[in-house]
Amino acid sequence: MTRVSDNNNTAALNYTLNKTKQKLEDLQLKGATMKKISRPSDNPVANVESLTIQSTNKDNQQYMRNINNALVYLNMGEETLGQITDILAKAREIAIAQSSDLYGPQARANVAQDVSQLRQQLLALANKRIGNRYIFAGHATLKPPFDAKGNYHGDNGHINVEISKDFFIPINLTGDEVFFNTRFPTDIPFDPMNELATGGHHPPPILDAHHNIFTLLESLQNALENNQAKQIQDLLEPLDQASAKIISLRTKVSALASSVDYAQNSIEGENLHNAERNSKLVDADVAELFSDLMRQQQILKTSYQTAKTSLNQTLLDFIH
Repeated sequence: MTRVSDNNNTAALNYTLNKTKQKLEDLQLKGATMKKISRPSDNPVANVESLTIQSTNKDNQQYMRNINNALVYLNMGEETLGQITDILAKAREIAIAQSSDLYGPQARANVAQDVSQLRQQLLALANKRIGNRYIFAGHATLKPPFDAKGNYHGDNGHINVEISKDFFIPINLTGDEVFFNTRFPTDIPFDPMNELATGGHHPPPILDAHHNIFTLLESLQNALENNQAKQIQDLLEPLDQASAKIISLRTKVSALASSVDYAQNSIEGENLHNAERNSKLVDADVAELFSDLMRQQQILKTSYQTAKTSLNQTLLDFIH
């Protein structure tokens, strides 16, 4: 016959009470935080997945900041290119009208002042800034890329921004590719090791000072002031070429902006999916939680009553 001592009974009751109280405390903590994972040991697999989601969301926050910055640059660039297109269109209208024999020296001299103003407007656009950074200066964004004569002092560097994982896009156009007809040295042999060392950067372009938008407008102004109808007419084709180039660049910028918009929508969708998934992993079910809480409180109450009855028994209770 096995004899169970009072000490064993007391220890068993204490163990049961402590376990019940611990479960109740865990439920109360989950009720306070509304999270079903309060420590990694509650669900290690779900906890790892939740941490991965949080890391992804942190990366997405940085991508969204990059996207917003990229959109500011691209939208400003596209708007500025549109204004440059308008200037070239006005210059072309003037050239078409003034190439006719209907206008004399005085009329052309007067119109030359309008072309001078167009050139000043073009120079202001060439030195357009976002904050304190010049958008057409390449990497040298803190100093004006063009002087009063239209000489370019920037570089040919593009600012690349990561808008999603391993997806980089250039967010700027350089002054040489917008305002100049450029050519690159062809007598420099290709060196694969140099390509790797320089990160794929090409030699600086050779700017053709005689074929850029500033000199086109300056030539038009001079031809008007000197009453040279033939020279005015000869400038029509270069003006058309310059306009076509700007329109092509504007299309490129618009395509980049579309890529950024797509990346933004993708990240927003991913964030929404991550929020839903993370909620399923860590957020407590309110109805289930409070049902468990009420049940555990009842269990604890019953345990206390059982313990009270057992501990209050006397020797006479066992004799009877």
